[in-house]
Amino acid sequence: MSKFEKKLVVAALVFVAIYLGAAAITIHTRITQEEKIERFESPDLTPAEGQLLIAELFLPVMIIFTLTICFIIVRKQRANKLLKMEKEEKAEEKIEKIR
Repeated sequence: MSKFEKKLVVAALVFVAIYLGAAAITIHTRITQEEKIERFESPDLTPAEGQLLIAELFLPVMIIFTLTICFIIVRKQRANKLLKMEKEEKAEEKIEKIR
């Protein structure tokens, strides 16, 4: 793995850790803390609102996860192509030595 790839992985892990911590804090404060804003709706979260809360918090993480999977797939394909190219070069060198 190159230095850039290592830095990218570390940055992604730090981002995910910070984001999960912020999501946990947000969920905790939305459920336990009483708001001082006057509302014309039910003070409790409905099940639909709870599902929306989770979706809005974890959608960016799922986008990052998808990008990470794509990055890993491309990296493996690149490594496979390099191995094939090296094998072809070695085969060509052997043929040239025989001639």
